[in-house]
Amino acid sequence: MHISVLPQETLDFLNPQKGETIVDATVDGGGHAVMICKKLGEGGMLVAIDEDSLLLKETFANLSKIGPKIVPINGNFRHIENLLNGEGIAKVDGVLFDFGMSSNQIENSGRGFSFDRDEPLLMTYDPNPEPEELTAYQVVNSWSEQDLADIIFRYGEERYARRIARAIIEARKEKSVVTTYELKKIIEDSVPAGYREGKIHPATRTFQAIRIAVNDELNAVREGLVGAWQVLSPQGRLVAISFHSLEDRIVKHFLKDKHLSGEGALLTKKPNIAGEKETSQNRRARSAKLRAITKK
Repeated sequence: MHISVLPQETLDFLNPQKGETIVDATVDGGGHAVMICKKLGEGGMLVAIDEDSLLLKETFANLSKIGPKIVPINGNFRHIENLLNGEGIAKVDGVLFDFGMSSNQIENSGRGFSFDRDEPLLMTYDPNPEPEELTAYQVVNSWSEQDLADIIFRYGEERYARRIARAIIEARKEKSVVTTYELKKIIEDSVPAGYREGKIHPATRTFQAIRIAVNDELNAVREGLVGAWQVLSPQGRLVAISFHSLEDRIVKHFLKDKHLSGEGALLTKKPNIAGEKETSQNRRARSAKLRAITKK
């Protein structure tokens, strides 16, 4: 089950008021959205954006029972401005981004996000990708050794990136790498024995890196923040939760630039992190960092 992180902190900084329009740009299973809806009341509006159409349909059905008007939008948050304009929404009072990987997609998507399940190598947030769309299969089986090593090192911060990339190239000379278990085995066999016994599985960082590359996640974060700022009304609040150091760096610099330019006022000088109680109940919360700003 997906458990939203930093729930009370999110609500406090987003500060939804009755009758306002709030965007949950990464609505997922609706954990944060439920709390927001209760604050908005019947006169408010929640815009729920998610790229996963199947998950969005299920979440919309649940949120519709609460109170405010729900506007579900199937799309990538990087296009937030165009998505809202398409619904006739010009300005909003708050935007929430939760950039964390959804437990629902890991557990139930069947798209190869987890190496704990033997699934096809897809790793796309779109449940029905078009043939021309990039997938993990294409990355693993057609990208050069240099490109593989670069993304595994840059996006996964993996120390053995070159060894893993070389092992993938050698393996695919024999046959295409089709499933998560096949890729997991290649990675396990390519790293030192001691590394395989570390705190995290040796495939973790490589899977993360490939997922980020497939979905162009870092550029999506940059574009999403820019678009969200455009649609925010004066005094509107922007809240962003990151789980990866590269994402958090993008958020940090974006908010800092808006603060220094006088366009916004920082609500968080340092990122808010989960307390001991929350991290003991939800392991995902350990790496979560929340940053927030008000638009002037």
